[in-house]
Amino acid sequence: MTTSEKAKLSIQKWILTIGIVLFVAKMSAYFITGSIGILSDALESTVNVFTGIMTYFSLKYALKPKDLDHPYGHGKIELITASVEGILIAIAGFYIIYEAMMRFFQPAKVEQVGLGIVLIGICGLINYILAVYSIRVGKKHHSMALIAGGQHLKTDTYTSLGLIAGLFLVMWTGLLWIDSVVAVVFGLIIWKGAYDILRHTSMALMDQTDVDVLHKLTKHLSTHHKPEWIYAHKLTALHFGHVIHLDMHLTLPYYFTLRQSIQEVKEIKSLMAQVLEKEQIDISIQTEPCHPGLCCHCNVDCPYRSFQLEKALHWDTELLTGGNQFKPK
Repeated sequence: MTTSEKAKLSIQKWILTIGIVLFVAKMSAYFITGSIGILSDALESTVNVFTGIMTYFSLKYALKPKDLDHPYGHGKIELITASVEGILIAIAGFYIIYEAMMRFFQPAKVEQVGLGIVLIGICGLINYILAVYSIRVGKKHHSMALIAGGQHLKTDTYTSLGLIAGLFLVMWTGLLWIDSVVAVVFGLIIWKGAYDILRHTSMALMDQTDVDVLHKLTKHLSTHHKPEWIYAHKLTALHFGHVIHLDMHLTLPYYFTLRQSIQEVKEIKSLMAQVLEKEQIDISIQTEPCHPGLCCHCNVDCPYRSFQLEKALHWDTELLTGGNQFKPK
């Protein structure tokens, strides 16, 4: 495995192991205190453990090399795992709100609140450290599974902070219904986290292009492209797990030999790779021959020119990502 692949699996192992420990700690806090708020936090941790197992195996599967059945690799399994995690988080939020509403009308006694606050505080701090690290590693290696897991852990941290505030209020006022109100707020926050994850993964599963990557590429190509690269269009950038797939159509002088065309493609691929030198990329470029309709936009010293240059094309994002504006008639 590469260093990147080892890093992703390593952080997920830590998340899973520590998640199990934190779940045990939170359930212990619930049995000690009887707080429905702490129970809601513990139930969310069951989702952490379950999705941690799923994420680990999905990361291993995503690292499999592409084959005949999966020409773009296996990276989308991370998006599927993240989607399942979002659904489970939403279910956990619903159950938390349901239990809180039931306990609102029949509040149970909350005991040893101070000990519960300490346990939940420690769990929240550990979760936050794991969340920040998971998101950082996920963004660095383009792992939606790690990013979704980190966002979930961050949500868990925020709910823990709110839970601590609620327990302080219960201890200070003696009003047991506050515990249920805090749990309802947690449920709503959890739903928001589930929505964000599902929105992001659904867009990725629908092959939404990476706008940031496109802007970086167009800026670099605009500055360094050669006159022989007469026109480029249909530039796309899609993430399939940790691999970025780039596709583009490139118009070259029609009299270029096959060998010359291949050399030009190698050069523009090298130029594109400079922008994403730290990423794992797969570039596909389709070449097309020029035609008289492009002569007025071409500044190649061409012996077969039909029209003089009028205005050179500006290689901006709109041009490169758009369709073919100069189809031969």
